[in-house]
Amino acid sequence: PNGKTAVDNDAASRVNPLAAERGRFAVTAEWAYLNHASRGPLSPAAAAAIERVAGEMLFCHPEQIPAMERDLTEARRSIAALIGARSMSIAFVANTSSGLAHVAGSLDWRSGDNVILRRGEFPANVYPWLNLRRRSVEVRWLDQRPGGVTVDDLRPLVDERTRVAALSWVDFADGSRIDTAALGGFCRERGVRFVVDAIQGVGALAVDLKNIDALVCGGGKWTLAPQGGGFLHLAPELLADWTPDRLGWLSVVPNADLRLHRLTDYEQPPAPDARRVEPGSNSLLTQLALGDSCAYLRDLGPRAIETRIVELCDYLIAGLAARNVTVTSPIIPGRRSGIVTFAVDEPAALLERLRAAGVIVSLREGSLRVGIHFYNNTNDLDRLLAEL
Repeated sequence: PNGKTAVDNDAASRVNPLAAERGRFAVTAEWAYLNHASRGPLSPAAAAAIERVAGEMLFCHPEQIPAMERDLTEARRSIAALIGARSMSIAFVANTSSGLAHVAGSLDWRSGDNVILRRGEFPANVYPWLNLRRRSVEVRWLDQRPGGVTVDDLRPLVDERTRVAALSWVDFADGSRIDTAALGGFCRERGVRFVVDAIQGVGALAVDLKNIDALVCGGGKWTLAPQGGGFLHLAPELLADWTPDRLGWLSVVPNADLRLHRLTDYEQPPAPDARRVEPGSNSLLTQLALGDSCAYLRDLGPRAIETRIVELCDYLIAGLAARNVTVTSPIIPGRRSGIVTFAVDEPAALLERLRAAGVIVSLREGSLRVGIHFYNNTNDLDRLLAEL
């Protein structure tokens, strides 16, 4: 689309240090898979973790419980390392929805408080907050605008009863990325908690936790891990006096050695770290696979991954422009993501034509949505462009 030949494309891929990983993704043998905003294939690290854990589950032995605790501790460290956090701030959750529901339910709300949401959000970051209306909490709406929410958009809605602003880091529909540091800084100055749904960013973009009070991410998309696992990060100042809306036997002081722990002493204090969020046993298969996949992405380098993804997005955008196709994603420096959306006549028909050609994308809010990861290459994108 921009004058390069297939030979040039292959040469560019060889220069890219991440290109060597492409062959480790089985999906590339059959598909031009460009649907990571919907679901990501397993990374080689996640697949290996599942195989290892499933093999261990075939047998029961006395050391399994302490080994499980060590594995989960390492998974927390890996997740924390990927996003630049401390492992004590990481709690496992089943998915983004459950993590957001925990945050919404655990804050100390008063009748007349309000929470700010954005119209057009993915519903995972809407229903947990709408549910607070039964506690007489007001929901205030930001209008959906191209390019994402800014401080100027947020300012008129904040007053002395605003407790939370809950926004997606990357919009699921058009891929616009908000400036979390600026928005979170504005919230912090006014005593408002800033909660971020980060599922469309973590794994594809380098994370900046500055001014974020709570960040939630499921593992089934850009982190290249199984569905059914995820994490919640609580900022240290929020975690210090965090009271969960539910407690279970694993929410209290560590229970790694059941031989030394008095299970029937029901006056145990909550765990001193983010584990107080976890009431019961975690899914070993999904959470350890998530941890190993995060370690894999961390080793590849979040900045390098983000740079490569943006390069590929630029290539696609140029190819779409050459065909006079309207790109509906905002093209704003520093506010980009791995998502590119574009408008065509009869998008559903094109979606099926692409599928028949082995190109997997999705249709969201009337536009074709492309979700590009680091192991994709320009040949994948050329296969898409050839069908336009």
